[in-house]
Amino acid sequence: MPPAVHRSRRSWQSRAAVALLALALSRLTSAQTPVATPTPLTYDAALQLALARNLELQAARRQRAIREGAIRTAQQFPNPELSFEAARDMPHQSLLFNLPVELFGQRGRRIDVAKEELSLADVDVQTAERFVRRELRRSFYSVIAADERLRLVEGALQLARRIRDTAQAQFDAGAVPGLDVLQADLVVTRAETELDAVRSEQASARADLNAVLDLPPRQALALAGGLEDHLDSPPYEQAQELAAISNVELVSLDRQIAVEERRLSLLHTERNPTPVFTFGADFNSDAFTTGPRGGVALTIPILSRNQGEIAASLATTLQLRGQRDAVRRMVDNEVFAVVSRIEAARRRLDSSRTRLVPIATNLESLAEDSYRLGRSPLLSLLKAQRSLHEVRLEALQVALDLQLALAELEEIIGTSLP
Repeated sequence: MPPAVHRSRRSWQSRAAVALLALALSRLTSAQTPVATPTPLTYDAALQLALARNLELQAARRQRAIREGAIRTAQQFPNPELSFEAARDMPHQSLLFNLPVELFGQRGRRIDVAKEELSLADVDVQTAERFVRRELRRSFYSVIAADERLRLVEGALQLARRIRDTAQAQFDAGAVPGLDVLQADLVVTRAETELDAVRSEQASARADLNAVLDLPPRQALALAGGLEDHLDSPPYEQAQELAAISNVELVSLDRQIAVEERRLSLLHTERNPTPVFTFGADFNSDAFTTGPRGGVALTIPILSRNQGEIAASLATTLQLRGQRDAVRRMVDNEVFAVVSRIEAARRRLDSSRTRLVPIATNLESLAEDSYRLGRSPLLSLLKAQRSLHEVRLEALQVALDLQLALAELEEIIGTSLP
């Protein structure tokens, strides 16, 4: 083979390799390309973004197209039949056209069943939306809580370093023993270790939020709001009424019962026979050249009248109604339990914000002043500092627990809280 041909082939292979590499890099880059989001991102904006971008929700919405295809199938008419016969007997040839005609509404009942089943696709979408709302509230406010926890730990670290500097200064002045400096160093080290752990939790919470929003895991989001936002919730009676109307499990069972009722009506209608009308002609007989031919055929519903299918449909309806009663009782109990937890969390949060945190802050300030003046040991100051830090973290956790309880209530009710 000539050298020019070798060079041409190598050149073509090189260009193909470069093109494939560029395509792979472009796909990798597009997968990691940050998506434009509102800045700062509020909870309401994040909810709208999640409802528009979440992949599981998009897949549930495509289920409707499948159900719509079932309606088109139900709308179809029975196909006619065309047959031709040739024989040595007379007449020698026959051409027949058989046309089934549904005269008793079978087609309309099939369409009713398919349309009722289409509503199940809406239930699938509601189920996916419920999951998105729950996961978004949980992940969004988990990120808010992680950011706030990070600020608290950073503040505790600064306070621990200030206490260590104070202990070092008093040790240099000969006012305290070296043990105070070692204890202060221990507190600083613990705060630094806690800071690293909180940063890891913050990164994990942000990755969870990005997953709900269908964003790259490392995309940074600036969030707006606090754990005290969107805390409104209905009382038990109102929440119970909302759940009875919009709870996804109850709505799904209602739709299944309606589908089964439509199917039962179809089974009763199918007891009526579908006549098959025949039109045709016979040819090449000794008595005639062409002779018209017609007839009608009916299946006599004597032995089989859909008895088994009707009995199964009735039993299925009874089973679904019993299941709905059980789910309704469970939903009522779950609503009562969650509303009780929400009210308890509100009381705890109010007590933490208005009483515990202010008292612990005053105690820590007094302990630090007392230690500076040499009136109390370092252990008293460290204990007051630790108590303040724990009270603040506890108040933060109570606020997050309240948001998680509200997310659970939204999930049970099946719709967004006001």
